[in-house]
Amino acid sequence: GTQHHQYNGTTMSSTTTHEVHLAIYDLSMGMARGLSAQFLGPQHAVEIIPHTAILAYGKEYFFGQGIEWCNPHEFRAARGIHPIEIQSLGRTDCTERQFEDWCRAQAANGSFGTTSFDFFHRN
Repeated sequence: GTQHHQYNGTTMSSTTTHEVHLAIYDLSMGMARGLSAQFLGPQHAVEIIPHTAILAYGKEYFFGQGIEWCNPHEFRAARGIHPIEIQSLGRTDCTERQFEDWCRAQAANGSFGTTSFDFFHRN
């Protein structure tokens, strides 16, 4: 949230920021390269079958039936997968409520609804 501090008679605003990370999963659990090389040839092997999620506010946000979120440990335990890489995306001053309202709006307008999944562009 926003905090206000008095400093020499003037009000200064400082905004709380939140870390944001990208979790990258391999849905094939390491099997994509070997299997794809068999079918497509070694020069066309697919390294991973990616799934990505945003980590922020102590939650994991992912595209499932629209944009969904839960505790990262619950997500991983339920699916039996763990990220192969986590990258820092920086910090945001967006509140958890603002972000989740945005997620709901994206589902409502069809941008990230239940039928808008696309392996290459929205996954």
